[in-house]
Amino acid sequence: MPLSFPISFALPSDVVSPVTVDGRLWPLLVVKLSRGGTMQELETYLAERASYLARCEPHVCIVDAREVHMPPACLRQRYSDWLREHEAELRRWTLGTAYVCQSPAVQMMVSVMRHVARMTMPFVVIPNMPAAAAWSAERFQEVGLTQAATRIRTQYAVPAS
Repeated sequence: MPLSFPISFALPSDVVSPVTVDGRLWPLLVVKLSRGGTMQELETYLAERASYLARCEPHVCIVDAREVHMPPACLRQRYSDWLREHEAELRRWTLGTAYVCQSPAVQMMVSVMRHVARMTMPFVVIPNMPAAAAWSAERFQEVGLTQAATRIRTQYAVPAS
């Protein structure tokens, strides 16, 4: 059974990790990003994300970036590079990605990075988690993963459409 855990970094005990990866609702993967972030933290997250891709199972990813402000160009570039490097696996196994963003600048950044990386699988940029969960459940429903869709709707209290 997949476990939820924060990716641990060498941070003081009173500092929250900037990235958590939650696979408790697999095949839904929920990634939560916080304000700060370093290249090392991004690399750790990307390695964790790659480990989920290596399962070779269809899944949906929700990236909760509500706390994110405009990250530095080097982090945006590395994420775009990673998307390109893993394009084949992402296309094959990711049914879609919902980016939860409230900042118009971050919403635009996500769209531009996906375009630059030539990502063509479904994605949506939306302002809240219930909408992301509903969208994710629809992706599962569309490919016949009804149990996953039902579990997500139940967990996030969103109605079936």
